[in-house]
Amino acid sequence: MTAVIQRGITAGILIVWGILLTYFYTSGRVAAYLSPTFQPWTLAAGIVLLVLAIMVWFSPAAITSGDAPSLARSLGGTIFTGIVLTIPLILATIVSPSQFGASTVLNRGLVSDANALPNYKPPVEPALPTQDGSPGADTAASPYIPRNASGQIRAETVDLIYAAEEKSLRADFENKEVEMIGQFMPAKTNNAKGDRFSLVRMYMVCCAADARPTAVTIQMDPPVKMEEMSWVRVVGTATFPVEGGRVIPLVVAKSVQPCDPPEEAMIY
Repeated sequence: MTAVIQRGITAGILIVWGILLTYFYTSGRVAAYLSPTFQPWTLAAGIVLLVLAIMVWFSPAAITSGDAPSLARSLGGTIFTGIVLTIPLILATIVSPSQFGASTVLNRGLVSDANALPNYKPPVEPALPTQDGSPGADTAASPYIPRNASGQIRAETVDLIYAAEEKSLRADFENKEVEMIGQFMPAKTNNAKGDRFSLVRMYMVCCAADARPTAVTIQMDPPVKMEEMSWVRVVGTATFPVEGGRVIPLVVAKSVQPCDPPEEAMIY
């Protein structure tokens, strides 16, 4: 009877882990923890654990109760192991948020410099010039730059951060109207007039551990007040002034409106 209970507890642990991993994938919550490259492996792991649970449950008693250590052989030890391996995971699933909060963003620090982004490497060679001798491409005719129905460039925070660092990219955005979606954070520095805020998006390469809050400064006159970390849509002109000895991305906004979160809150 003890062997049957031990098999049941072991199978139960595998079932809990398998269900939770499958839930994280099917609910979309995994997007806050892993990049799309690794997300399918979460589902695969969940399915494998469920299959293993079935195999353990229907396995002979000798497989689970043979020559295992004394703690695993005892019923109390098996129950304790089951509690340790399942309860914290269940509680973490219930209480953990599906997105990063303001405290996490502030603790990790706003990134507005491309050199601080994971895996960023400055270009070795300059871009080829256009026919008129200027760097970059003619974005008015380029089919590779996404635009909205009004013809404004749909830009992400990392697009402008990279452009501030790389002159060849800057020509694609400088003095052109852009539309951006991000989360509102009050500007703590370089905001003497109170007319600036930071537009934030989380940038992830691999997993939540390397996620960085990327930020572009938005300037709006008159100043706007929004709830911290609320989602907003910004339409304005992209500029790249030199402040504090370096080029920064800054959007002079003509409208800032609340909006729904995008389908993918992360930038990958």
